Amino acid sequence: MIKRSIISILFILTFNAYAAEDSVEKGTAKMEFGAGLFYADIPHYLGSDESEQYLLPVPYFRYQSDKMAIDRNNFTGFLWQQENLHLDLSANVGLAVDSEDNKAREGMDDLDWVFELGPSLNYYLIGEPNTKQHLYLSLFARKAIATDFSGIDDIGWRYGPSVYYRVPIIEKADSQFSLAFRGNINFASDKYLDYYYGVSDLHSNETRQAYSSRSGFSGADVSIGVHFDTPKYWLGGFVKYHHLANSQQDASPLVKQDYNVSVGFGVAWKFYRRNF
Repeated sequence: MIKRSIISILFILTFNAYAAEDSVEKGTAKMEFGAGLFYADIPHYLGSDESEQYLLPVPYFRYQSDKMAIDRNNFTGFLWQQENLHLDLSANVGLAVDSEDNKAREGMDDLDWVFELGPSLNYYLIGEPNTKQHLYLSLFARKAIATDFSGIDDIGWRYGPSVYYRVPIIEKADSQFSLAFRGNINFASDKYLDYYYGVSDLHSNETRQAYSSRSGFSGADVSIGVHFDTPKYWLGGFVKYHHLANSQQDASPLVKQDYNVSVGFGVAWKFYRRNF
């Protein structure tokens, strides 16, 4: 269990924690490697009243070009552009959870890694993907699979509208302090919601009745991230609020509260930088 949790959080933090803040010129790319320390407090799953706290050394990796970017929120591949309208390919990853570590899921199957991949259609009101300041409205749809690396399960879709705004607050020749805001209204298929919140007759008991969800509204979230970036160091953090009231899964016995807060912050030392 400990090994699985450490591997999971290392992957999540490496993939999601660090922001590519600089703009890049067309036809160029930049890459950075380093190492850091990161703290996070993350719920077992949305709606859980239990969470895990992590304080771990993590690798640092950042890449950005005019075709692809890895930032704090996801991996993005830039596929197509027509004036202010951009079609991107985005991905997200969900943590694995050992059910024996969660009272509400005790006796149920574990939650495996969840990988999401799909298109995102973004309309830029300010800037473009690689400019230091930008604001866009988005519609995203992602196919989700769950895996323990011995097999793969199709668990449906997640989709919805979102808004994202990033703005530099302080800029110097070789450093930058910036803020990033994101808001999502989330929808999901019944298969996706049942993976997290469904309870079969086999797993029902006196305190956990059988439950099956319908597709539809699955909650909303807002987040703010802060980043301080220099050629040698990166510092940053985020706070994310998830709201599940009136969602389709809100009636599940596995939903113990209708909100969650995730927080994280870290520092990294960069020992390799390359522009090409």
